[in-house]
Amino acid sequence: MKLITKFSIFLLMVLGTTITSCSDDGKDGKDGLNGTNGEPGTANVIYSNWLNRPDGVEATIDGTTGMVYSYSVPQITNEILNSGAILVYLQFGSGEIFPLAYTSRAGGIVNTVEAVPSVGNLKILRYRHDGMTPAIQLGFTVKIRYIIIPGGAPVPLARQMNYKERSYEDVCESLGIPK
Repeated sequence: MKLITKFSIFLLMVLGTTITSCSDDGKDGKDGLNGTNGEPGTANVIYSNWLNRPDGVEATIDGTTGMVYSYSVPQITNEILNSGAILVYLQFGSGEIFPLAYTSRAGGIVNTVEAVPSVGNLKILRYRHDGMTPAIQLGFTVKIRYIIIPGGAPVPLARQMNYKERSYEDVCESLGIPK
């Protein structure tokens, strides 16, 4: 008899809990608060592999003479130039990675390597600060990588994010790009 009584009490407790915790009136519960918006994202990020440097030619861009290395990049459009961001990185044979523009002292001469994008093309220009020639070539072990971040309407989101102020590792991590 005691076994039946304990089982009956247990069954009544389970049924009582089920009956009181469920409602058959069909009403929804209270809506929760909306969360805050996250950092604006951007879709369709384009990135290259690490590219070997092509043969350079001595040329003048905007009045500055130096060695120019050209890459065909059809994804660079007017829209990208106007509202997106193009990040370019230089990797030395040692594995060190630097964002462009990069200034250093090579052979005792201060020089800068910078990216010059245009529709369908990315030029890498290395020039001497003393304005003298010959221009200093990039080493054969130098590699270049670009990341193109489209902007968003109506505000150019790619430029709002200040990707150019972030480290290469941080940019890759935040955009889901393999390093």
